[in-house]
Amino acid sequence: MNRVRIVISYNGRWEHLPDESQRFVGSDNQGMYVSKDMTYEELVAIVHTIVNYDVNKFNIDLSSISIVLGSTCRTFIRNDNDVQFMLGEDRVIPQVCVSVTERTAGNVIGNDIPPLENNQQLGSFSGSNQVFTQRSATEGGGNMCGVPPVAVDHEDLVEPQFGDVFGCRNEQYNEQNNYPNPEVDNEANNEQVNDRVDDLQNVDEDPAQIETRGKHVQGVSCTPLDMPGPSEVRYNVTVSATWVIPGADSYSFGIDTTSTLATPEPRTMIYKGQFFSSKKDLKMLVGHFAMHHNFEWKVKRSNKTTLHLVCIIDDCTWKLRAVRRDEGTYFQVRSFVNEHSCPLEEIHRRHRQAIAVIIGEVVAPRLQQHDGRLMRPKDVIADMKTMYGIQIMYSKAHDALQYALSLTYGTHEEAFQLLPSFAYVLEQQNPGTITDLQCTDDDKFLYFFMSLGSSIRGFRRCIRPVIAVDGTHLKGRFGGTMFVATAQDGNEQVYPVAFGYGDSENNLSWKWFLECLRGALGNIDDLVFISDRHPSIEAGISKVFPYATHTIYC
Repeated sequence: MNRVRIVISYNGRWEHLPDESQRFVGSDNQGMYVSKDMTYEELVAIVHTIVNYDVNKFNIDLSSISIVLGSTCRTFIRNDNDVQFMLGEDRVIPQVCVSVTERTAGNVIGNDIPPLENNQQLGSFSGSNQVFTQRSATEGGGNMCGVPPVAVDHEDLVEPQFGDVFGCRNEQYNEQNNYPNPEVDNEANNEQVNDRVDDLQNVDEDPAQIETRGKHVQGVSCTPLDMPGPSEVRYNVTVSATWVIPGADSYSFGIDTTSTLATPEPRTMIYKGQFFSSKKDLKMLVGHFAMHHNFEWKVKRSNKTTLHLVCIIDDCTWKLRAVRRDEGTYFQVRSFVNEHSCPLEEIHRRHRQAIAVIIGEVVAPRLQQHDGRLMRPKDVIADMKTMYGIQIMYSKAHDALQYALSLTYGTHEEAFQLLPSFAYVLEQQNPGTITDLQCTDDDKFLYFFMSLGSSIRGFRRCIRPVIAVDGTHLKGRFGGTMFVATAQDGNEQVYPVAFGYGDSENNLSWKWFLECLRGALGNIDDLVFISDRHPSIEAGISKVFPYATHTIYC
C-alpha cells in the first residue's frame, strides 16, 4: 500500500496577507503516514483522534494550503476528490488545517449538506453513515414549521459524526449569513441516496403525530419544538420548508458554550514547507526542537532572506534551510534533514539553545504546579535538569521565570496601563469607593489611592477613631512605596481603611496620601494617629489633620 506523509495543523487561525494570499498561523502540528488512497471519511476519523472536539458545540472545517503562481491559497476539503487533490501535492508535505468555530444560534450549519428546494418531496442526504430527512410543506397542509434537522442512522440512532448538521440549511439563510452553498453530490452518491429514500418511505408514521412535532405558522419564520431539557434554546431561523425528525423526543436542542478543546503542548515539530511569521519565530521553534531532542545547532548562514542551520557537531547530516517569501516577511522551510550522523547520547549540560526566553515558554504552563505556590528560580533550575538534563545558572533561571510570568500575567507596563480601568470598575462595583490616580506632566505614574466604600462606612459607624499609618518599600521592577492606613475592630483584628502607592516616603507623598484619606473619611472628632518616627508622617499629619492627636510609638 502506498503511504504518504501529511501534517495535521490545529488550534490555529487563518490570516490574510497583503498580497491576498492566506496562511494558517499559531497552530499545533502532528505528522503521520496515511494511505495515498485515503477517503474523506478516513481523514475525518484521523482528525477526530487528534483534535478533542464535540460536534454538538463546534463547527469543524478542513482545508489545505495550495501554491498557485507563487501565492498560497486556502483550499477546502469536503469530499474524496478534495482529499485526493491534496495528496497529489508532491512538492511539499500536504497540510490539513483544522478550523474550529463555536456553534451559536445563528451558526449551526454543516458544510457538506446541499440545500433543499421549497417543493422537494420526502428525501434524504447521506453524510458518513447517517441520513437527513425532509418532508415537503404540502404533506402536512399549508406552511409547516419544525425543528432543525438532526443526523439519524438508517437503523438506529448513533453518535453524531464530523460534518453532521444541527441547524436549518437553505439558500436564503446562506445569503443572509454569507455561507457558501456546498457542492451537489455526484451521480453515484445520488443513486445511493435514492435507495435510502425508498427505505425511509416505508416507515409507518401517523400524520397526526408528525403534525404535532411542529408549529403551524404563516410566513417563513420558524421556532423549534417545545422539547424537555435544561439546555433548551429557541431559534428564530428563516427556513423554506418543513423539517421532521424521526425519534425527535430523544433529543434536546441547546447551545453549550463550554469548550472541550485540549490545552496544546509546546510545539516541537518541524517539517518541510512549514511557514513562520518571522525568522525569530522560526529560531524559537528550532530551539525548542533542539532541547527536546537533545542536540545543539549553530547558524551557518543568516541574512534578511535566508536562514541556514546545522548541527553543532561538524560533519553531522542534520540541517535546516528556510527562505523568506518574496510577497511577505514570513519564512518557509525549504529543506530539512532530520537525521543525525553524530551520537546523541551525550547530555548537553550547557545547552546553547537554552536561553531565558525558550526556558520561560517551557515553564510558563507549570507556574502553579509546585505545591500550589508560585514557582521560584530554584524550581526552574530543578525542572530543567529533570526534563532536559540541562544545568542553568541562577540568573538565567530568574530571567526565564520573569519572562514566564509576563507571558501568563502580563508585563508591569500593561498592569500600569490598566490602573484607570481598574479604578473605574472598582468604584462602579463597590458603591462609596474612593480612588485617585495622579500622573506627571508626561503621563507617567506618580500616585494611586484606594479606599473601599465598605471600609469607609464601617470605620465611620462602628470602629474606634484610631488610625495607624505606615509605609513599606516595594521590591518590584519599578520599586516605590505602599502607604497603608489601618484600624482595629471590636474583635481586635486589623481593619483596612485605605491604601496608597507612591515613589517614596517623602513630604509630598505623605501629604498627598493624608489629604486623600481626609477626603474619604471626612472630619472625625477625637481622631488619633499612630505611626513611627518618620518626619514626613509627622509633618503631613500636622498640616492635614491639625486637630488630631498624633502618637509616636517607635
